[in-house]
Amino acid sequence: MFLFLFFILFFFNYYCVASAQPSQGLFSVDNPKPQANPNEAITLPTVEVSAEAEVGPASSLTSAYGPEMSLFETPRQITQVSREALNTVAPGNLMGYDDLAPLVPSLTTMAPAGDYSVEPFIRGLPATTFRNGMMVGLESYGTSGVLPNFYAYENIDIVQGPVTAVYGAREMAAGYANQITKQPYFDKFRGAAQYSIGMYDQNRWNIDMGGPFVNGKAAYRFDYAGQYSGSYYEGAYMHSQDFYLALSAKPTENYWIDTNIEYDTLGFNLPLGINRPDQALIDSGLYQSGNMIGWLGPNGNFHPGIGTSVPGQGYVIQWGPQLPISLRNNLANLAGSGNSLNYVVAQVIQTLKVSDDLRIVNNTMFEYLSLLQNPLANSNWTYTPGDWLIEHRIEAQDELHLDLAGLSTKHLLDGGMFFWFQNNTDYVETSRIADNFWNMAKPLSRSNLLPPVTMSEALRAQDIYLTDIPVPGIPYITYNTNNFATARSQFFQFSPFIQDVISIGDKWSFIFGSRLQWYIVANSEPPGTPPPLMLQSYYSILEPQVNASLSYKPYPWMNAYFTYAYAQVAAMDVLGAFCPEFTSQYYHLTTTMYESGVKFNLFHDKLFLSTEGFYYSTFFPVTVLPGGFTPLTPADVIGAELAGTYQPNRNWSFNFGFDYLVGEEFWTQSAAQTGPTVIQNYSAAVAALYNLPVDPYVTLPTGIYPFIGFPHEHGTAMITYKSDHGFGASFWLWIQSGMFLSYDYATRIPIDYTLNASLFYGTNRWKIQLQCYNITDNHYWFPTGTGFQGDRVYNYDKVLIGLPFWVMGTVTVYF
Repeated sequence: MFLFLFFILFFFNYYCVASAQPSQGLFSVDNPKPQANPNEAITLPTVEVSAEAEVGPASSLTSAYGPEMSLFETPRQITQVSREALNTVAPGNLMGYDDLAPLVPSLTTMAPAGDYSVEPFIRGLPATTFRNGMMVGLESYGTSGVLPNFYAYENIDIVQGPVTAVYGAREMAAGYANQITKQPYFDKFRGAAQYSIGMYDQNRWNIDMGGPFVNGKAAYRFDYAGQYSGSYYEGAYMHSQDFYLALSAKPTENYWIDTNIEYDTLGFNLPLGINRPDQALIDSGLYQSGNMIGWLGPNGNFHPGIGTSVPGQGYVIQWGPQLPISLRNNLANLAGSGNSLNYVVAQVIQTLKVSDDLRIVNNTMFEYLSLLQNPLANSNWTYTPGDWLIEHRIEAQDELHLDLAGLSTKHLLDGGMFFWFQNNTDYVETSRIADNFWNMAKPLSRSNLLPPVTMSEALRAQDIYLTDIPVPGIPYITYNTNNFATARSQFFQFSPFIQDVISIGDKWSFIFGSRLQWYIVANSEPPGTPPPLMLQSYYSILEPQVNASLSYKPYPWMNAYFTYAYAQVAAMDVLGAFCPEFTSQYYHLTTTMYESGVKFNLFHDKLFLSTEGFYYSTFFPVTVLPGGFTPLTPADVIGAELAGTYQPNRNWSFNFGFDYLVGEEFWTQSAAQTGPTVIQNYSAAVAALYNLPVDPYVTLPTGIYPFIGFPHEHGTAMITYKSDHGFGASFWLWIQSGMFLSYDYATRIPIDYTLNASLFYGTNRWKIQLQCYNITDNHYWFPTGTGFQGDRVYNYDKVLIGLPFWVMGTVTVYF
């Protein structure tokens, strides 16, 4: 019934917008809609861009805050990642937001150890992703969800700081990324074909084309990207087919419609890395060998052979010597390991200009995702037969000019209503996640896979929720309940919002935004769950959100600002829905943010500098064993950032950034009065020295714990030269400080860095490009999880070596 009403509402809004006859249209004779010139693609209404002349970095426009503002005026630290920048860093399709680390100083690079970065990690926390202003909802905490198809994007605005009231916060986030999709060409037909080939069996290709039709009243853009690639890591691969189509039309002078649809299908096996990490592996490539000879039962009794232990016990290893190991070794290099994903997203944006100052925007988006994650070696399965959602936002954007006591003020008002329905069925296995019983000094064998836990065994362990339940229709995959990840969830969200950007004279501006999110939630365990393990919950939730920013420009070239934000958000299951074990408090997780910064626009808009200090107080997700309690544990992040862009002329550009972060987990304030639960809190070397079991699942004592897998400093630098004769080159450096793997603060990854280069030469008909990555062949490592990320508790189970020196070449033909 609710879905039926939603569609009725959508088509009613469509009819009203399409049939409206305003007295003064958006594209009247006096104010026609700009036509795309031969060098400019039409853009969405939310990101209208004028290309009359080149502008400096500070004057570049963004709609990441809602209304269009320059970067200099926006009270946020914003990095605009253009299509050109995406092609410079990786002309083939990027493998996740981690690849953007050289462009965004605050982006924390995490390990792709069995996961991929579906959201950027900013300042140690995930950053929510949006697609043309609409939330990408089928994902959670940065690593579960859809691998982005970067070929579908014209540019990406990455914003540090709280999510605006117009977009709405749905997780404990320190920023957000707004993906601006490719738009049709209204001026003429054009296209490009691209092929990339590189070391380690990299093969990627792309076709991008579009043009007008219906006598120029409509236009299209089609993009196809494919990949059939192997990997540096043994057994890893990526096979993908991505299709994107955009259609835009201008049926009347005052109304236009933009649509896009995307279909992605992927088969892949990502690297899990190398298990049993210790300082010898990180420093010298030496691996702690040894075979599993048994496991410990509920009372610590030893059982020889292969079996599944219970939390608090672990697996017994007959330790051998430390041996050299190939760093290309991969825990996912086991027959049967692999993942598959199918994703559909469709969006319709309708815009009506009622007058020169008022316009109405309808933005509707649909998502569908089916996913099977099967990293066989550690039994951490995720399966969804088909999650889907519909989002709809209707908003009015108005500009008002008022005089108050002789003082001129301008208001940019944006208000409306957001509707969201989501339906999830997600199966997740968490009771058999163990990696260190494998001996990677010899080939992996399926005969060493851990057996499932039966209900009788779970009862003997005094935790019925350890029971491994076969997924209906896929019996070799099992799942657990009451683990804060498995769920069958349906919910509605209704959210009124209002935002006002107030300019007071030439020096002061004030931004205020408010939003109230109302959820109606019905949760249960998914189909196939035995009655003794079935949980259900129903909630009606209100989450208030508010943010405010004050800006002061003492000089035309200087803008100082302060921002405050308060938001209540909810915990999530593995793919953005809710779990039946959530109590009311998990829907009211409070995040408070303070930011203060100064921006400088110097040397006639050629040098743009920005500096910012910030403090975040939030809650973070923790690993939950089936039947375990998830404590609501607060965490704080404090830091500062400096970024700059210098463009002395059209040939040269220089970019740099640096940030310093400190994050702490306050387990002294946890409701459980315990510390974090980790899979193992000592290195393999310590386990071998004292003959300790591996993967015992231990809970640490209460205390204040600094973030683990978390570098305190990040730095980026890029220099680009483009000649007037088609030649160009870019060099960029990414560097981050060392970090401790786990809460014993004993094993440390040293400083990570890569120096990279891109060389190209092209004409208006073709272009060739050569990418050289990690030129110095530096050995650098990633933990499994970083900072806020829940997978940080596996950091003593596996680490991943970064890619060595490698080369990729790209040829592009324009037509």
